[in-house]
Amino acid sequence: TRSGAAFAANVGAVAEDRVVRSVLDLRTAELPEPRVPEGFRLITWLARVPDEHLSAYVEARAAMDDAPCPEGMELPSSTGATIRASEESLLRRDREMRLTVAMDDHGRVGAFTELRVSRGSKLGFTDDTGTVAARRGLGLARAAKLESLRRLRADHPEVEVVSTSNAEENSVMRHLNESIGFRPTA
Repeated sequence: TRSGAAFAANVGAVAEDRVVRSVLDLRTAELPEPRVPEGFRLITWLARVPDEHLSAYVEARAAMDDAPCPEGMELPSSTGATIRASEESLLRRDREMRLTVAMDDHGRVGAFTELRVSRGSKLGFTDDTGTVAARRGLGLARAAKLESLRRLRADHPEVEVVSTSNAEENSVMRHLNESIGFRPTA
């Protein structure tokens, strides 16, 4: 979704960059059981990507490289080291990383979405959501996002609102978020 820290750091770098912030009332949101395409399953990892899936996740994160964003904006590509550093940073700040992936029968990640929540907070944040180019159009990002939100609500009933931000140019992700119940606020 181009909504992570790297995107936030670049916001304002160009006067024309515009971010759409949206929120979901998690208490009242209708979150149906996700439809998972045949050959895929949804998995949620908390705090850390398992070592045996790290390279598959790094490959899938390359989907962010072609997500719509303001012209001229370049974000760093993910590596195993940057993912591990992010996980450690979140742990030090007492934030829970919740990564939901759509994984195929061969262990490849087709789509992913990351949620973050601080201990005791009533607010959760979605970070990046992406779908590998060859798997777009199957509904994998929607399935992963729905599963992630459903699990968050079950695991953390104290969380009332989930926030997300998207580049204004990313109309596909903004539409997906709105179809789930996110409403633009700024």
